[in-house]
Amino acid sequence: MSGRLVVSSPKNLGSERRVAAETALRLYGLSSVELELEEDPAKSYINTLRGQVEALRLVETLSKDTEPHVLRLHVTGLDIYFNDYYFCFGLAFKNAAVVSIFRLRDSQLGKFLSRLRKEVGHEIGHLLGLKHCTNPRCVMFFSNSILDTDFKGEEPCPKCRLQLARSGER
Repeated sequence: MSGRLVVSSPKNLGSERRVAAETALRLYGLSSVELELEEDPAKSYINTLRGQVEALRLVETLSKDTEPHVLRLHVTGLDIYFNDYYFCFGLAFKNAAVVSIFRLRDSQLGKFLSRLRKEVGHEIGHLLGLKHCTNPRCVMFFSNSILDTDFKGEEPCPKCRLQLARSGER
């Protein structure tokens, strides 16, 4: 599958942005353009009562600001939430998605990077049309907690791969 993806993050998350771009290429064949931002656009959507970013408002804006044929993934260090959930690791909407590293961090670098690859793979999967999967080892499995993220794999399962292949044939 080929396509174009813009991966953005604030300047201080350059290595995380690079991991996201590499994950997009490895999992889905998406070439990326990396965009280093002076300011994190997520800061504009902080709900002051919760101290968290309203993820849907952020991705709606990112979607509007991105050309329709281009996909956009933003990596933020801020905590994000969606609707009535206490938090979320990421969210996709139309052609844009956000992944937060806030709750993915771990003292073990390898574990953190694996979590990041899983959440990036999950949100890009949504951008490509995949829904949540019932296979708890699939990257498209919904994570209710960091334990779910740790348990699932970094790749789409065979069923999700088949869905991607079929959607690419259209």
